[in-house]
Amino acid sequence: MDDRRKLLGGRIRDARIRLSYTQDQLAKESGLSSPQIISQIEKGERDLKAWELFTIAKALYLEISELLTEEYSLEINVLWRQAPSSGKEIIEAEFLRRCQQYALVEKLCECSIEKILPSYNDVNLKTMSYDDANKLGERLWEALKLGDRPAYSLRSMLEDDYGVKIWYKNLGDDGSAASAKGPFGAAIIINSEEAPWRRNFSIGHELFHLMTWTQTMELGVLDEKVEKLANAFSSALLLPTKPLKEAFEARIKDNKVANADFIEIARQFDVSTSALAYRLINLQFVNRDEVEKLLETPSFKSLDRTYRMGAWSQPPTLPERFVRLSFLAYQKGNLSRSKLADFFNVSIADIKEKLSEYGLDEEFDSQAKVCAA
Repeated sequence: MDDRRKLLGGRIRDARIRLSYTQDQLAKESGLSSPQIISQIEKGERDLKAWELFTIAKALYLEISELLTEEYSLEINVLWRQAPSSGKEIIEAEFLRRCQQYALVEKLCECSIEKILPSYNDVNLKTMSYDDANKLGERLWEALKLGDRPAYSLRSMLEDDYGVKIWYKNLGDDGSAASAKGPFGAAIIINSEEAPWRRNFSIGHELFHLMTWTQTMELGVLDEKVEKLANAFSSALLLPTKPLKEAFEARIKDNKVANADFIEIARQFDVSTSALAYRLINLQFVNRDEVEKLLETPSFKSLDRTYRMGAWSQPPTLPERFVRLSFLAYQKGNLSRSKLADFFNVSIADIKEKLSEYGLDEEFDSQAKVCAA
């Protein structure tokens, strides 16, 4: 019994340190009366009551089973494009916990993903050129059959067809995006405060890291070159040459493209005007100096903002597929109502309201059957 207490206490200590919590902070987050209680638990000097284990696990962004399983591990890497200046450890822990919840409801609903995300671990990130990254993006665009406007279908395809878990969270003014791979599969977290077209680009950027994960892990760091390779990949994926060329050439008049038309092309592909500009530069469709000067022109920036005003939208607080599967698991009796509330991060009384946000009705029996003719 003492050995089991010490083992559990050591796991709680490791998880606390991962979050940069002091024992006093963990005690407060867990609703315990003093940091001495946490100290005793971590040393294995005290048995945990069931409610204490529940509140401690929740404060550490872990499931109780994770603390008790023999295969316990906190070694899941989260790779940041740009990490927030504060709260990074908490955000990572919550992100990973959410991914594990997502994987659980997939399992409870017997929802198997048959398609496997293409992997490009045979590429060499040390020697890869930006042209190679562009070709890789176009290659994936063709393989996934994303159509002429990839940004509009990429996220839903990754989630529904390939099981990539995409979450949105307010990461502050300086946080951008991150990716991770673990027992739950592949996952991405995006700053919900970014413009929709920047969120699209971030998904493509993080997808590059997921598809070259083994190589990236071997490098051990996302250096400036690898980040630029990911940008080049995302640019080619979202702005494939053929449809972009057709859209661009259709707006040429007297060998020029009007500023308003330039912005409209960016809107058509749902990317930022800067992403469009540098893709056109790389394809040698426009002059670099001229376009870079245009991007810095106040009147052009104002026009861009005006054209984008009606296009801004906030992403859902929870992935729609995650909500659907959680609701289905609940209706099948595989997920308790209290657990459903926990997954939705609401009180039990607010479950109905949360479901209605996603067009789901708790009164509707999704398990009802129709007789075959």
